[in-house]
Amino acid sequence: MGVSVREIPLKEGGVSFSLAIYHEGKKRLEKTKIQTERSEGREYKKARQQAEAKAAEKEAQLKIDPAAVILGKERRSNDFIEYFEKVTREEKNSNSVYRNTLKHLRDFNGEKPLPMANICQTWAELFRAYIDSLSLKKISKKNYVLGLKVILNQAVRDNLIPDFSRKIKLFGKLDDVALKYLTANQIKTLEATPCKHPAVRAAFLFSCFTGLKISDLEALKDEDILQDGSRVTIRYKMQKTRKWEQLTLGAQSLKYLGEAKEQHKDRGADESRIFLLPCRRQSSNVIRAWGAAAGIPFNLGWHCGRHSFAVISLQNGVDLYTLSKLMGHSSVKMTEIYAKVVDETKTAAMDKLPSW
Repeated sequence: MGVSVREIPLKEGGVSFSLAIYHEGKKRLEKTKIQTERSEGREYKKARQQAEAKAAEKEAQLKIDPAAVILGKERRSNDFIEYFEKVTREEKNSNSVYRNTLKHLRDFNGEKPLPMANICQTWAELFRAYIDSLSLKKISKKNYVLGLKVILNQAVRDNLIPDFSRKIKLFGKLDDVALKYLTANQIKTLEATPCKHPAVRAAFLFSCFTGLKISDLEALKDEDILQDGSRVTIRYKMQKTRKWEQLTLGAQSLKYLGEAKEQHKDRGADESRIFLLPCRRQSSNVIRAWGAAAGIPFNLGWHCGRHSFAVISLQNGVDLYTLSKLMGHSSVKMTEIYAKVVDETKTAAMDKLPSW
């Protein structure tokens, strides 16, 4: 942490002075409007002293409120709730999790504005405690907290708030939530059950054998399908991390990809999406009704396809490291939750053995 004076030569001669502000590995240059026509002498020394006085003042401010200095007061005055709405609208994160997170955020904050300057570790922990106090399902509490974290991380990338989540854990661990996934037999049953919307059917079953999220399925286009001899690979940009990934398709996923293409063979020339899905709310309702008709013992949702892919992969001998790459996880730790599910399944199977 610190502030130093930078001299920048002027084209017509002389120098201008800027402040180089350093904090937690980040640097920000700020103009001082102090300049001199000479690069030496009494006039230069006077201008230099003025710049150093500003640097000392800025360093004192940096110790009191680092974010206000690093990010600038104008950005810090932006309303976080308005920003939340803007990001979810632009990034198409308009599913029920983000809508409900925004609703709870408004209830928590009241009708007053929520400046970016107020967003800090303490505020985040208070919001988490508020969510934890509500009469909601465990999975809903977890989703709303994680939904907020997604928007906070985007605000960090937009240089609107400091990245306080790097130094300290942003949210304490919520109670463990049981993962909902389908077994191979349940997927077969689901496949044999009529579905109201063919595109939703093909996309969900494709997810069960690729691990793609709904946002990635929606964005998949014809140009993302790559043919290399007898192998077919898809490339896709993960909507959460914005990183490009590649995945070679197996026989089952190719089958559902073919179904999707057959459904849309008469589409317009300007339409290149693979899965022409309805809005999130409608497609989620279709999947839920489809799962109920197939006798699935829980409410089926889009992310269940991704969970099913992970668990079935581990059950069939795929190692954790390889699975983490297939899932697009940044760390194997994120994938270990599925290994725990498989271990619990094995334990339950052993408990069923007869004893005498």
